Amino acid sequence: MVQLNLGCGKDYRDGWVNVDFNREVRTDVYAHFSHGLPFKDNTVDAVLMDHVLEHVRQDDYFAFLEELCRVCKPSARIRIYVPHYTGQTALKHPAHYMYFGVGSFDPFSEDEFFNGERYCNARFRVVDEQLHFFAHKLNFFAFRNKIPINWLFNFNQPWRLIVERFQFLGFDEIYFELEVVK
Repeated sequence: MVQLNLGCGKDYRDGWVNVDFNREVRTDVYAHFSHGLPFKDNTVDAVLMDHVLEHVRQDDYFAFLEELCRVCKPSARIRIYVPHYTGQTALKHPAHYMYFGVGSFDPFSEDEFFNGERYCNARFRVVDEQLHFFAHKLNFFAFRNKIPINWLFNFNQPWRLIVERFQFLGFDEIYFELEVVK
């Protein structure tokens, strides 16, 4: 089973192929995402991107998603953690180019309402989507991760949309689990 930890940074995982562009961190493969992914077609079973996708430039975003689909096997799972657009770090970080909210991956679904608006050939089925009031990894105040609050916001997508719209405190992050459709 081939599992990619894309943009691994300091989170080196045994049993995974750890990929990053930063030569100052330990990786298995050094690669810059705007230059494509150095893997053969249909070879990857699972992908983890933990606070990585927001760093992909808008001009490279759709090409990167196509590359991701290219290297993944049909039905491969992609787990993505990104800052929610209302979160404290989403807009402040100078290297955040993309912003995410409920439904951010819906346009890549075959049965999406706007299925005529295709920007690339990447296709995903959203398996899971969760608003996280607190980020899943906190370097400080780690006790906040143990507060059972996220279930309040994640009954279903219509509820997430309502909560997202009227939640005035903001969410630290949003999680997506995607299945590659080929």
